[in-house]
Amino acid sequence: MKKQVTTIGFAVLIAVATVTAAWAQVSRHGRTHGYATDHFEGFDALDEDSRIPQKKKSFWYSVDAETPAAQMQIAEKKEALGRNRSARKAYEALIREWPTAPEAAQAQYALAQLLERQGKYEKAFDEYQYLITHYAGHCPYQEVLDRQFRIANYLLHNNTSMFGWTLSGSDTIRERFEQIVRNAPRGAQAPEIMLVIGSIRVSEKELPEAIAVYEGLLNRFPQTSQATDAAYLAAQCRHELAVKHSYNEPRCREAIAFIKSALVRIPNHPQKVQMTTWLNELTALLIEQNYQQAVFYDTKQRNAEAAKAAYRRFLTEFSDSHYAAQVRERLMQLEKGAAPLR
Repeated sequence: MKKQVTTIGFAVLIAVATVTAAWAQVSRHGRTHGYATDHFEGFDALDEDSRIPQKKKSFWYSVDAETPAAQMQIAEKKEALGRNRSARKAYEALIREWPTAPEAAQAQYALAQLLERQGKYEKAFDEYQYLITHYAGHCPYQEVLDRQFRIANYLLHNNTSMFGWTLSGSDTIRERFEQIVRNAPRGAQAPEIMLVIGSIRVSEKELPEAIAVYEGLLNRFPQTSQATDAAYLAAQCRHELAVKHSYNEPRCREAIAFIKSALVRIPNHPQKVQMTTWLNELTALLIEQNYQQAVFYDTKQRNAEAAKAAYRRFLTEFSDSHYAAQVRERLMQLEKGAAPLR
């Protein structure tokens, strides 16, 4: 079941506000071309049969002309006269009857634009996607991507009815942003859109997936300003998870290692103070985890050998902690043959 949109975080609003229509690399013909890929960290996996199938001839869409060019003129005339439903069927008929004709790409683009003008945004997005999938080399790729982004952005911020009901699940909206990135994974605005995707994940409390998106951004676009934001946001998610699951030592260690690495990588990070605060909190948590583990062996299991090993490990790693003197004293007692504590 699709989840409902709850709270879209401040980061979403910032990220969306800055995304513009600059996209993938421009060819010598002046067109923008995408570089499709299926795998992006933190994105939903694509099914093997997820490619949009080509439209087939249908009884419901019959042509009114002998050639694609003539059919295109008929469809455009109907649209000009405001006969939108009839125009849509005429465009569809052309696409299905002559799918390889140059006019088919024109008709597909016109169909998507017509749906967009009518406010049928979800359907329009899908028709633009069909255009990219089947006519990528015969359409204004950059403009189509820009239109897809505007639609996804609109759906993100206009997702409630006049009665306050949620219209679409956040999964559906997020998947549209993911599709845009897949359409142009090297696009200039892919990092910004990935920030939006990560923030939607955060708003749905899907923190591991958000971390994957942010760290994917860091790895793919390490020199961008968005990478700086992603480092902070990933650290925030990792800190929250480590504190929430305070019993999970590996998760805590991973969070500490990530924040340390991020601060080495970006020593003058704008949020360095906050990230350092998180690092100190997590270090204190790790110390507490290891101390309590040693005490558990000493007092609960009453296993002297296990307790001594745990105390030694503690002193090796946390020799300057506030527990260090207490641990040294207890270890000395155990090494002299003292019984485990009750």
